[in-house]
Amino acid sequence: MAAEGDTEENFAPVRAYYKALLDCLGWKDAGIVYAGGNMAAGDIQAHPEQLEAARQLGAAL
Repeated sequence: MAAEGDTEENFAPVRAYYKALLDCLGWKDAGIVYAGGNMAAGDIQAHPEQLEAARQLGAAL
């Protein structure tokens, strides 16, 4: 998930949609990587810890 801010509150609407989508599709939640502060293409490059968290989640699937 990505959001303009980097607090849990910024992610609340997106997280609610994600959970509703999981319920609707009957999918299992494998985890969430919060990547706050990324609004423009390439912003994630300044947050290597977020990229690593995403990599670890993907590797665990």
